[in-house]
Amino acid sequence: MSVETHVDRARDRVAAERDAVADERRAYERFGSAVASIPTTSGPTAAGGEPTAGTGPGTGGVRAAVGGRTASATDGCRRVREAFAETVRPHSVADRAADEPLLATVREELGDAVAVALSPKTDHDFTPPVASAIGSAVDDRIAEIAVFDRTLEREAASLRSAGETVRELTDWLAAADETPLLTLGFDELRRRHEALADRIATCESLLADRQADLDRTASRGASVGLRQRSTVAYLYDDFPVSHPVLSTVARLVETLTECQRAVRDHLTRRA
Repeated sequence: MSVETHVDRARDRVAAERDAVADERRAYERFGSAVASIPTTSGPTAAGGEPTAGTGPGTGGVRAAVGGRTASATDGCRRVREAFAETVRPHSVADRAADEPLLATVREELGDAVAVALSPKTDHDFTPPVASAIGSAVDDRIAEIAVFDRTLEREAASLRSAGETVRELTDWLAAADETPLLTLGFDELRRRHEALADRIATCESLLADRQADLDRTASRGASVGLRQRSTVAYLYDDFPVSHPVLSTVARLVETLTECQRAVRDHLTRRA
């Protein structure tokens, strides 16, 4: 019977996180569609009777859209808050306090400017610049989620490869352990010693590959980048070991080395 290792538990953890990330991405897509379907207003009126203009989709555009309150104008912001509460918020507070204020969650997910624009205390109109700023923030979050998922995909592939190697090594050790060293002849002991050396080399190669994986960075464009090591630290924060692959393989090296030492002792005595 194969023994479950930290690598097996890590694979389960990554699979669960990828499911959660997929759900979050779909929630943002639904939220973005909901925002796009809400009618905007022309915004507050400046001296001379002309609507004030926003300055673009970023933070400046949001702040330039502050104006006088009308029921129809502020209704759009209310509808955005409701859409956010129904779509994104359940995924955002899943690992935090469920009683976190809605606008605190908006600020955490979409930034200060969007949170201010959507606050009922500031009486912002739901103008095109506000809608555009929210849309840009949503696009940014979806891009960040895509990069995070890329690191999860890479981690899943790394764990799958490591898991296959670890399983082969543990199965071989279990089978070899069924034959007492006292029953082996000198040549059989020598071959066992060589086989153990080969498997130690396999482990060392696996450790090097894993370290290389941890040093990689996933990115999307110039503005979004995430190091694999950061994702690993997040994934296994509540694990008994912080590096499931490295810990498992290092323990295997210790076991293989102990076995090799025992074989070498038998060879020495029979030489």
